[in-house]
Amino acid sequence: MDGYCDTEWMSTASELRRQIGRELAAQRELAGLNVTDPEAAAIVGSTRTLRRLEEGRSTRLTFAIIGRLAEHYGAPQQVRFELERIWRFVNDKIWAQTSLAIANSGWDAYLEFERLAVGLRKFETMFVPGEMQTERTMRRLFERGDVAPERIPVLIEDRLARQEALLGRLESIKLEYLLTETVLRCGCDDEQLNRMLEIDEHPNVTIKYLPFSGGPYPMLDVPFYVLSFRDHEDPSIVYLESPYERRFYENSDAVAKYHQIFEGGLRQAKSLKEFKR
Repeated sequence: MDGYCDTEWMSTASELRRQIGRELAAQRELAGLNVTDPEAAAIVGSTRTLRRLEEGRSTRLTFAIIGRLAEHYGAPQQVRFELERIWRFVNDKIWAQTSLAIANSGWDAYLEFERLAVGLRKFETMFVPGEMQTERTMRRLFERGDVAPERIPVLIEDRLARQEALLGRLESIKLEYLLTETVLRCGCDDEQLNRMLEIDEHPNVTIKYLPFSGGPYPMLDVPFYVLSFRDHEDPSIVYLESPYERRFYENSDAVAKYHQIFEGGLRQAKSLKEFKR
């Protein structure tokens, strides 16, 4: 694959464990406790084990202990349940988080991965990626979706904050977007197109599209994302989203396959600057 060596994208099962460790550390800090808290140490066995847990290092803790620790920190019940549930997958190469679990707990594993990624590749078939949407595009999509009207301002505010966080660190992250021409012709007005062209000017951003004239494109029919991380021992993660659940693949074969599909699409794609209405 062009520009991606196998060692750089080698996958392990450690990143999910690190995410849970970070979330537990955040809950501890919200509770005003430090890592030497004696009750937390008693729950997991020792302060050393607590440090290992928060650093994402391997431990022999059960999901029940994770739940007790979250409860001690005063984490909301749904957050505790979700951390318990997700902990059961820390050694798995494929795992999922249901949309209902995210809605109930407010803990979205994908967003945690995105905050730490140094490389993000997105293939989209229908929608402008959220981090590039104008406020007008956001509002139109939320209004046409299954969203209560009173929730729309909150969702827009959250998405704008996410945009600011991701685009605010363009010096340290590489963003690559592969879009179908449908994305550019389905609800993408001039304001939205200009916004994307502006983002595309950054040297760490690449936006390309697959023209109708060259299709159909084999294996490029379902949206997917690939995230990579700073430590070469951290996994790359493939992320797929459906209305029911968010699915994650960490096994190296799946990651390599999706990189290969993305690279093949890039070779057939045109620069966003070439798009004409």
